[in-house]
Amino acid sequence: MVTEHLIDVPPLSAKAQAIADQGNWRLSSDRQTGALLRTLAASKPGGRILEIGAGVGVGAGWLLAGMDAAARLTTLELFPGLAKACASVLAADDRAEVVRTDAVDWLTAYAGPPFDLVFVDTTILKFDRRDLVFAHLADGALLIADDLLPQEKWTEEHYPRVERFREEIMNEPGLVPTLVDWASGILIASYRKSEGGGR
Repeated sequence: MVTEHLIDVPPLSAKAQAIADQGNWRLSSDRQTGALLRTLAASKPGGRILEIGAGVGVGAGWLLAGMDAAARLTTLELFPGLAKACASVLAADDRAEVVRTDAVDWLTAYAGPPFDLVFVDTTILKFDRRDLVFAHLADGALLIADDLLPQEKWTEEHYPRVERFREEIMNEPGLVPTLVDWASGILIASYRKSEGGGR
């Protein structure tokens, strides 16, 4: 069993978590999820990595800790204050780009190369507009999502949304998914472009 106190926290994630704690921001990835992100990012040498929902940079810090020198991270955040804090935390690492944007608009307009790993940590892109994420996945890309087990912060409306997601994602064309009831509840899926409708 993995216990959080045995997981070493990357300096950037620790810096971001301190900012989150000071501002009472409680939506950052936990240590177990972060450790998994670090490991999965390490599996994509030279990879293009996308985080949707940067917050203050806790998850980005974990991703960067696993990435090699040639990999690049783009992290999207809607709220200006959070994006500013995240950009400040990640400023010392030139592999990271923080974009203050609406992720739906950004993905709709994006015309660059596909991503090798995408961590989705926002509600709309996770539950309602996954098509926009799938459109930008490379063949063999990893798709990761968290917060799929009940938590105190959930509203009553959120429970059926998660249940629907858990059912739908197992039958999503092009995905080879695994739901892991561990940490906050994790989806890990690999994308097969040839089976994903030619996206």
